[in-house]
Amino acid sequence: MNMKLTKFVSIGIALVLGASASILSSSSTALAAEKIVLTFGPIRQAINISDLEDFAKDGTTTPTLQQIIRFSKMDAQILRGLMGLEIGLKPANLARVVYSTPGEKITDEIGQAIRTQRRTESGKALRAAMILAAGDDGKVSLLEILKKYPLTEVYVDVASISAAVGKVQSLAGNIQSLLQDVMRSTNRTTETTRTESPIEPRRSVQPTIPPPAPRRAEPAPAPLPAPAPQPVRPVRGLW
Repeated sequence: MNMKLTKFVSIGIALVLGASASILSSSSTALAAEKIVLTFGPIRQAINISDLEDFAKDGTTTPTLQQIIRFSKMDAQILRGLMGLEIGLKPANLARVVYSTPGEKITDEIGQAIRTQRRTESGKALRAAMILAAGDDGKVSLLEILKKYPLTEVYVDVASISAAVGKVQSLAGNIQSLLQDVMRSTNRTTETTRTESPIEPRRSVQPTIPPPAPRRAEPAPAPLPAPAPQPVRPVRGLW
């Protein structure tokens, strides 16, 4: 799943950077979730995305949807309104924010309500879905997020839908301040990089060779003894 989500995130960013319309249309079809699993406590009910589209459009309900609404005791019209509520978000701004530290925290929280089957990397999948949804018309709705979810199956906690939509609205309402925080953080990082002094390469230390020990002076040789005096021999004929 890691490779799939990485691929889908890359496609979402490509949309923001101006991918062609042909890539957008082909990616949208490939990324659409085929099955939505509505959960409420231990209850799990699978429903087709087309059934949710009909419900959001004209209020048509299927027996499965009626059952989950009955169990959750949620007003059908409120659920319908939350499904189709459109929130304006420019895809370029959205991409910068959701991949910042505060944005990742917010989307990870929303990802607890709109999640993967194993509850792993739900935030990453949600970020990709939001960017893809905003890439169509600069608007995001819960239904569009589910349609663009980068897996064939997505789990939705019905009891948390209202809170999840509220967090998306809060994200949209604070998008400018979040963008400013992102820009300030980027500028600080850039300035820090510029002001840091370059690290000089470490010079190799040559081993210190001790100086040679001074040579000890040799003792002067002792003087030779003076030769002994020779006896004077008498000369014959003088005495």
